[in-house]
Amino acid sequence: MELVTADQYTFEELTEAYNQTRVDYLVPMPMNVARLREYVEVYDVALAHSFVARKKETIYGLGMLGVRPQRTWITRLGVLPSGRRQGTGQALMDALLGRTAELGVQTVWLEVIKGNKPAYTLFCKCGFVETRELIVARRPPTPQNNEGFKHRVRQVRPLNHEGALALLAQRHERPNWLNETESLQNVRNLSALEVELHDGGRGWVVYHAGLFQLTRIVVAVVSGDPADVTAVTLHVLHQRHKRQDAIVENIPADDPKWPGYEQAGYFDAFRRIEMIRE
Repeated sequence: MELVTADQYTFEELTEAYNQTRVDYLVPMPMNVARLREYVEVYDVALAHSFVARKKETIYGLGMLGVRPQRTWITRLGVLPSGRRQGTGQALMDALLGRTAELGVQTVWLEVIKGNKPAYTLFCKCGFVETRELIVARRPPTPQNNEGFKHRVRQVRPLNHEGALALLAQRHERPNWLNETESLQNVRNLSALEVELHDGGRGWVVYHAGLFQLTRIVVAVVSGDPADVTAVTLHVLHQRHKRQDAIVENIPADDPKWPGYEQAGYFDAFRRIEMIRE
């Protein structure tokens, strides 16, 4: 088996290989070419530092590396069924960690689906330690009674892409790689809403509005009860986007805002484990 950099393959070839690695995955995550291109752009994935494992011309696995100042991120690591139990995953991890060392970077991040024991075991073997549990949540476009929230809203201020980025830069907590400001700066046409409540609570939500789905959702509470302000802020968002499905990724499981998401109609779809290797 040999390892070659992923930039030697087309996006079409990488997409096909990736989908084959996920045919029996714990959480189905099908990819198309357009989505993979966007993924590489938004999350600063460097194909020249990512790897494909192959025998002759047959792809057995792949792993991608996001690169930012002082840190890298291992993502989309997968082995095709035909390449399993042959050390393919370990070889890819060794290559990605080796490339990280060559770049002079000390910190490596990754996430693994909770319950994926083989991958979790491999990452622990490679020196990664668990840092926190992350929630991936969804909300269907279900009509809800918002009368109890309308009277609580004193003012709503919509903001454009630049205003949304300015809000993201004010965050104090450490976001996960997917929600870092560097990631969201690479997204086109973000929107934001600043919400002020009559009782003095204030919060904001940044998001990307697609035709059928709201994504890139980030909520922050400036003042007031975290869960309560989050619930009101999200109800304002969904009153303006009643027909869209919504997904929010990688909320820390101990985030005091999470009950507010649930009050606004979000449910826990699955969880990831964030891991870091220093």
